[in-house]
Amino acid sequence: MKLFTASLATLFALVPAAHAVPTHQFDHFFPGWNTRVQDILKGACAEPYAVYLTGKVNETEGKQSIVNPVIDCVLEEFPESRKAELATGALVLGLIPTILQSIGSSTAETALVGLRSPLLGFLISAGSPAVSMMRTSDFASSIVEFIEKGDTRDFGMGKLRWSSGRGKWAFLISLLEYAAVGGAVANVLHLAWNLGIYAVAIFAPDTIFGVPLWTLGAALIHLAGCLAVGVRVRMRYVDSRNGDDYNNARTRPLNTWIPHQLIPAVFQPAMTLELRHGGANTFWFYTLTWIISIGIVAQVAFGTLVLSGLLFFSLADCLIIVGRYSLSAVVCRAVVRLELSGMTAAMIPTSSNKGGLETIEPEQIVLTTWKGQPQDM
Repeated sequence: MKLFTASLATLFALVPAAHAVPTHQFDHFFPGWNTRVQDILKGACAEPYAVYLTGKVNETEGKQSIVNPVIDCVLEEFPESRKAELATGALVLGLIPTILQSIGSSTAETALVGLRSPLLGFLISAGSPAVSMMRTSDFASSIVEFIEKGDTRDFGMGKLRWSSGRGKWAFLISLLEYAAVGGAVANVLHLAWNLGIYAVAIFAPDTIFGVPLWTLGAALIHLAGCLAVGVRVRMRYVDSRNGDDYNNARTRPLNTWIPHQLIPAVFQPAMTLELRHGGANTFWFYTLTWIISIGIVAQVAFGTLVLSGLLFFSLADCLIIVGRYSLSAVVCRAVVRLELSGMTAAMIPTSSNKGGLETIEPEQIVLTTWKGQPQDM
């Protein structure tokens, strides 16, 4: 819960003060039209632009009284061909939430990763503003299906789990995962900053929090999914030989100094996933999933409204923005699939979903250190 609260506080820091009058939205734009717009502001639109820079608002007309005249003047100076390109670019930007839905991870997948590693789940939620559309029943069925069947995509992670060089593989995979997700987070935050601070939204030109708020909404939905799975699913690390609980010594089978959060799922001790039954758990789970399904619709609609209303972006700039968002979503999805496959390799079926524990082969018991030496239990 402390991590969840800290995550919310960090994400809310993305939203600037809404009551301030922005006077820097025209300082610079994306490369495509930056020179063209700056020349117009210094020439034909110098007078309204000077008024805008003062930040003095007409109390009768509100904040838009200093922003709208600049927008109108710049658009009047644009040739018709550029106005047509502006409309096409707005259409491309408005499709970003829909595009990301088809390539990003679902809330249920991100939540399952967050159950095993809250830190990695938080980074993935911040680095992927894609929230796949899903109903309340779809979220619940996805969780149950994973507990019963695991990840159906086999990436050969089981072989790595029992390889003699799993220590090196664990370090390499962990490094690549956090570097990739960290890059995705930095990319999304950079876009949210630039599109929020140095862009003008036609529906609310006096505000600067539209894109950061859309980005924050996606992260909050993912975090709500993690909370929903946390109240519904119990994860335990166990000794494969006798079922002893490893909650007090989670890294003992690996005998490594690396923090538990940084160890990839495939190299974790054997684990079980069980559904929590009971009135309170069931009530809060379905309440949260209902909130998530409504939040996804609102987040997609809001993102389409905000992004399609951004002004003064060339078509080339719009395609670059789409590509950068898509790249972050693909990277985060790849890490999610890798972690879910690793969780499947480390998961032991429980009596609640398989009718009893399956027979565990001797070579599947994690009893050695990363150096291959026997581990005293």
